Amino acid sequence: MTRSMDIKPQMILNQVGLLAKKIAKVLIYAFIALVLLYVAFKAWEYKTESDQQQAVKQSQTQQSEKFANGSLYVATYSPLLVGSSSLTFVQRPNNEPLFKYLLGASYANFITALEDSASLVYVGPQILGTGCQKLGCAASQAALLIDPTKGRIYAALMEGGKPSYFGLSEGQAVPPAFEKWASAQVVEGTK
Repeated sequence: MTRSMDIKPQMILNQVGLLAKKIAKVLIYAFIALVLLYVAFKAWEYKTESDQQQAVKQSQTQQSEKFANGSLYVATYSPLLVGSSSLTFVQRPNNEPLFKYLLGASYANFITALEDSASLVYVGPQILGTGCQKLGCAASQAALLIDPTKGRIYAALMEGGKPSYFGLSEGQAVPPAFEKWASAQVVEGTK
């Protein structure tokens, strides 16, 4: 009798061992499947992000080309508008999208700073438009510069005595018309 009792625990131990091996195999396969699923998900995520970045880059290139072409067009006909209001010039249907692109998030501040605007005038071969915030010229001023010879449009915004320039490429010097305008604004602000 003792012998048959000794066999039962041994059989139970063998069955438990086999069951443990089967469970271990299932867990290993599940772990491998999860790792593969995670790697596949990360690859898909990377591909999606890469595609989105490529689409954004392509859109930015298209917008940049559209801006360059639009700037050239605006710069070409802008001499015909010398003497008109700077604010009116910026808000013309063909010009407004260009200035929105050029100024980005600062567009609303630029428009506010041009509320009391002067006429477009020639400054050498370039055309300058200026203005300041209505009832608050000391608070903010704005200027735009059109270079018909290069087909380029630039903008400047002065808030709190600090000028910000838009449309200048990296390392490009601030046009002399902007420097003169900015220094005149700083002098007026100190009076």
